[in-house]
Parts: sequence; structure tokens; C-alpha cells
Amino acid sequence: MRPTMMLRALNKQFIGLFSDKSLTSASNAAVKKPLPLVASRKPAFIDAFLHKMKNNKTLLMNKTIWSRRSTILPEFVDTTVRIYNGKTTVRCKINEGKVGHKFGEFALTRKRKTREQQSNAKNVKPKKKK
Repeated sequence: MRPTMMLRALNKQFIGLFSDKSLTSASNAAVKKPLPLVASRKPAFIDAFLHKMKNNKTLLMNKTIWSRRSTILPEFVDTTVRIYNGKTTVRCKINEGKVGHKFGEFALTRKRKTREQQSNAKNVKPKKKK
């Protein structure tokens, strides 16, 4: 089962747990205002370039994606894309676990320090002032 289908099923179960009677409090019994069951969510952002390629996976294969803020959709599963990190492009294989995340989460913009670099930074002695 895909993660999006699982979320939809969980959302339906959550709505079923709370009926209108349990959501209204005793103090508001005279007013009888029904509370909204589910808060409205903003739709996922996707760049127009990716929206055009949503239905055709072959167009998306090995394409460079400049929009790091776009959301990964279930239609992009099992494709390999290149994500721009500000300097170079990083190859990324999209699987079901990445659906719902942003492209920028998988292309790091900063280099990681190795253990050797970290230990050298600690061992440097500060110079004495005369």
C-alpha cells in the first residue's frame, strides 16, 4: 500500500472516531454550533515544469530539477532525477518512502566534515599574543 493511500485510510478512521456529538462541549450545548471535522490543508506545491511531466515518467528520467521546494508526488516513484543543490546536481532515485517530502531534502547543500578534519580543527593551538 502506498503511503498516500495509507494516510487517506487513517484520516477516514480518525473522522469516524469523532462524531458531531462528541465534538460539541456541554457549555456549547445551547448554541449547537457544529465544529469542523477536518482542518483544511494547503495543497502540495509542485512546479509547473514537473506538473506537465507528472503523467509521463519517461520525460522525467534523468532531468535536472531546479525547484527544490516542489513536493515529490506518487507519480514520480521509480524514477531517477538530478536535483540542483546550488553548485552541482545530485542524482536521486525516488522511491515510495520519499513521497510527500520536498526534492531539496535529498540534495544536501553543505559538505560534511570527515573525522580527520574534525580532529585537526580540535588539535590546532591558538597563537599567543605578544
